[in-house]
Amino acid sequence: MLAGSRIPMIPVDDFPIPPYRDPDVIRAWEWFISLLPLKKWQARKASIEERITVNFKPTPPFSEPFSNGTKFSVKEDQIGWYLYLLETLIKEPHKYEFVQGSRVIPIFKRLGMDLPLLKEIKGVALKVKKLINKRPSEADAILFELLTALLWARNGWRVDFIEEDKNAKTPDFVARKGNEEWYVECKRQSKTSDYAEKERLKWQAMISHINKDLIEQNLLLNTVFHVELSSLPDTFLKDTFASKLPFIVQPGTVVSNEYVDIDVSFIDIPLIKQHLRRYFVKYPSPQMAELIGNKPIDNLGFASGMKADFIRVGSGPGNNLYVRDIDQAYGAFWRCDAREAILAKARDIKMQLVSALEQFQPEQNVVIHIGIETYEGPIVEQERLLKITDTLDRIELNGKKLKWAYCHFFQAYSHASEIWTFDETVNMISSNPPSGLPPLVSKFLVIPEDDSIDNLAHWERPLP
Repeated sequence: MLAGSRIPMIPVDDFPIPPYRDPDVIRAWEWFISLLPLKKWQARKASIEERITVNFKPTPPFSEPFSNGTKFSVKEDQIGWYLYLLETLIKEPHKYEFVQGSRVIPIFKRLGMDLPLLKEIKGVALKVKKLINKRPSEADAILFELLTALLWARNGWRVDFIEEDKNAKTPDFVARKGNEEWYVECKRQSKTSDYAEKERLKWQAMISHINKDLIEQNLLLNTVFHVELSSLPDTFLKDTFASKLPFIVQPGTVVSNEYVDIDVSFIDIPLIKQHLRRYFVKYPSPQMAELIGNKPIDNLGFASGMKADFIRVGSGPGNNLYVRDIDQAYGAFWRCDAREAILAKARDIKMQLVSALEQFQPEQNVVIHIGIETYEGPIVEQERLLKITDTLDRIELNGKKLKWAYCHFFQAYSHASEIWTFDETVNMISSNPPSGLPPLVSKFLVIPEDDSIDNLAHWERPLP
């Protein structure tokens, strides 16, 4: 695309995409959207589309890094953003955002699979209405509560959400079966740590100093830092690597020292052009990243840029940008294996546990569910599990009857060949010694129990 040029548009009818027909997802979306007046939803949707529309600056003809594309969202209206992802997948698939959607669609599929049972839970409609209208930024936390309440209902318990009391702390819901009664609190960690977010921004600052040089040679980098990125200047890659660029003529290691290892190879531009002669490719998308990176990106650290020709599918704003030809590109994988970085990203659950225990009364039998997304890689997740186990052994109960704690680990993927793939691992920890049988036979919140193929945590298995 030439700087300042107008991006051409093709009609949606000339760009056929197979409709998404999953009845569970559609059922859940229709129920949620029915609780929001149509005019209000249309206004929120228009605001979301205005926020996420991809616009190019009038200076260099570079796309933004792919990792920027995976980050766009609307935090202050998180549930609106999630409903927008559902609606675009169902009604306007040319606008659908794959990476964010892979986190969201499986949750609504699970809710839709058992929607009649979900609706039987006392207080659920009120909770969803409050999410949509009064607490739109809290979608991750409240959807986790819905999934957990549904899990107990699927296990045969009668579940009632407990209405919040401004003057007292209360758990999220109570579950009853016969003479048994359990009070349940749900805590959801944020998707990524503050440390990981700062590290990502630091990486983007570093790569911005050399991306114009990388693109001229169609270079693909694989960078492994051995020290924390925060300890290095923004110009570190330029200072370390730029002088070597004119002499790179074949793949191999170009830098290896105590700070970093950098391997380079070349992007196969003719192969990407061949693909684009047959298909337009969504930008940003896992497919575009895979073409540049020459392998599935999954949740690896990756940035890219290109000199390319683009089109928009359909008129109006939205995430409707596609690549139709490419001239040059760069890609850059990165990770940090510094021990300090691993420990910083391996977040404990102590804060969530302490906060959860505060919701209970001493006479109540207590169960806690904690939801965690696992995007930091197997080494970090193994370290995190050690921290969690140690915390649960040491936590001060302060007279509360904590009998069981369930840690739910989630990970979503979006590949070029699949709209979404979802993985889940559940660790159940009991009081010591355990008192009685656990209250739940089925433990998985999102994936069907039969889809749990072995006892390994999903980060210990090969990527799907």
